[in-house]
Amino acid sequence: MAVTKKPTTSKPAAKKTTAAKPVAKKTTTAAKKPTTAKTAAKTATGELSVTGNKKIGTLQKEFNKKFPYLQLGLFYSYARQQVKKGESISQIPEDKTLASVRRADSGGDISISGNKKIKTIEKEFDTVFGLYCQVCYYDKEGRGYYTSGSNDEKTLSAFNSECEKNGCKKGKYR
Repeated sequence: MAVTKKPTTSKPAAKKTTAAKPVAKKTTTAAKKPTTAKTAAKTATGELSVTGNKKIGTLQKEFNKKFPYLQLGLFYSYARQQVKKGESISQIPEDKTLASVRRADSGGDISISGNKKIKTIEKEFDTVFGLYCQVCYYDKEGRGYYTSGSNDEKTLSAFNSECEKNGCKKGKYR
């Protein structure tokens, strides 16, 4: 006689549970890195990213928000010659993107931070976008000026602070 085994159903083994143990916090004795002037400037003002798809008006507002006593003037490259001749120039319309107004053979990105010199920012706009750029400010009487000479050697943060101390107008981005 044949014996037929009944299939057995096995129950899964019960899971062993243990009480959750609290995780001990690791303590480190390493000292924090000292904050350098360069790091402090980045933290204080942050970095402003400038790409081709950014509108001129947006860039100018963001710049003025980070540096409230300074303005960013952006002009077509031919404006440089007009300035040398003493002619008045007009800024690029604020609804245009950098990509739509830059020189055809140019392109790339710029990062603006408070520790960059004014002359460096102006040169980067020329090199990367083929645009004439001037960092501007308004004195306490409301007269507008472009930076030049020794002011171009100052960092954006330092010159912004200097303008604040001298009573320059604040918040006038255009």
